[in-house]
Order: sequence, then structure tokens, then C-alpha cells
Amino acid sequence: MIQSPDAPPVPPPSYWPDAGHQPPSGSKPPGWAKGILAGAAVVALVGGLAVGLRDVGSSSPPPLAEPSFAPPSLDLPSGLPSELPSELPSESASVSESPTPSATSTYPPLKAVPEVCDLLPETLIAKLAPKAVSEPGVQKDGYGALRKGCEWTQKTWNKTGTVPLRSIHLSVNVWPSVDDARGDFEDQIRSMKDMAGTKEENPGLRYLSTYAPMKDFAGVGDEAHAMYTSNLKGTTNVWAEVVAGNATLEIRYFGTDFPNGDILAQGDKVKPVPEDVLIKGAQDVAAQAVKALTS
Repeated sequence: MIQSPDAPPVPPPSYWPDAGHQPPSGSKPPGWAKGILAGAAVVALVGGLAVGLRDVGSSSPPPLAEPSFAPPSLDLPSGLPSELPSELPSESASVSESPTPSATSTYPPLKAVPEVCDLLPETLIAKLAPKAVSEPGVQKDGYGALRKGCEWTQKTWNKTGTVPLRSIHLSVNVWPSVDDARGDFEDQIRSMKDMAGTKEENPGLRYLSTYAPMKDFAGVGDEAHAMYTSNLKGTTNVWAEVVAGNATLEIRYFGTDFPNGDILAQGDKVKPVPEDVLIKGAQDVAAQAVKALTS
């Protein structure tokens, strides 16, 4: 079975923990993540189209030694106690530690992941990814989360004129608690923030990408952010992350226009899809998926 072109990057086996373990606090995605993002759009839109053509440590210093001499005796003036208290109050003792607040959400908790391919209506798919066909994505449970996904990819296209190729990937992760979901979401957003507004420097490698500043999806889930990416081959996509209750969602919306029916064109011969178009499409996917997931 050939993996669908819009499936998210599949990490190496060493990345996945044993099922049921929690991700380390404050951990960031491994180093391979940014490299995969840089070429994700090309793999999705060109590599996958070939299938359609076929069918058609440092150590700490030692502790200081305790002094061996006894402290000098004190001659106390009359009227004072002959003995000092054995323990003096600590300044920190009067300061109570506030517990870390738990994440909250108005969305009802989910206990299972529904069929993700049923979350988006056909009318939305026809608008954002014409001629796309849905199929389950490649997902693997882990870190205590239950995961499912779906991808909508275009299998046929015109042989002449401009070919507007679009595809959508949506994955849903249900976590044991709202705190767990929030932790996963914040890990992903830290990675997005590291990339946003940067450009990889090496024009000789045409997969290298430019990452636009992050955008907010106001009113989608508890919180949602997205980032537009383009690479030197001319292909473009949007990556979005959403948290809603104890669920996190990841959306990838790929889009590139190929002139003259040439799906192998690159660079100046390819027409990237503008940022506002792909951002709006990804936001529509996110809003509809959250609505279907939590209603």
C-alpha cells in the first residue's frame, strides 16, 4: 500500500514512545521536524501525483566541608534568655506556594476519536479541494493520546490549462485530560514560533522554505494558530494547530497552481497560492472540524 501524499511526516521509529507514556514537559519536536516541513508541500503535491499518473553532561563540584570548630560561646546580658532558640523562622516559611492552575475549557470531554473523514462536509471539500477523494490518514496512538486522521487528495486533473491542485490533511488527537491536550498544543506552538518569520539559507536545495509570521484563528476552539510556508520549488501550504477541550487538531492545507497541465513544473513556472487564500481555507477546515467534533 502506497502512503497518501498528504499524510503528515512519519517520524523515525525511535521517536515514538511506548503507548501510554506522556511526552516530556517542555519538550520540543525532534530536529527532523523542520526539515520535513520544508519539503512537505512538494511531497504532497508532486510525489503523490505520480500515484495518480500510474492509475491513470558535566559533574557538580564537591560539597564544602563542615567546619570542625565549635562556635564561640556568647555572654548574654542580664534580662535576656540564656539560650537561643534552636531554629529561627525562615522567610520562605511565611510564603505559601500557589498551585499551578489547571487548564480549563467549555468543550465537553471526548473519550474516543470519531471517523475524521466524516467531520468535513462534501460541500466544503468541493470548494477547497475540488476532485479530492478522502481516505484515512496514517496515525499511531502514543503519549497517551488516541489518534485518527483523514486526507483529501486529488486523483485526477486536466491535462491542459492551469491545474489548481489542492489537498487537505486533518488529524485529531484525544487526550486523557484538558491539561494533557494543552501541553501537546503548546509543544507544537513552540515549534511553530521557532520557525515563523524565518527563511532557510541554501538556494542550492530547492526544497528549503520560507515561513511566514504566525496567524491566529480567532473563535476557533480554545486557541488556534497557523503558519504559511512556501519553498523554492514554488509549492505552498498552511500548517494549523488547534486545541479544544481535551482534543488537539492539526490541519495541513496544500495548494499550488501548475500551468499548461504540467504538474512537474517548478520555480518560476509554478504559481504559488497566495497566503490569504490558504489561511482562509485552513481556518474553514479548523472551524468545521471543531464544530463537528464537539457538537
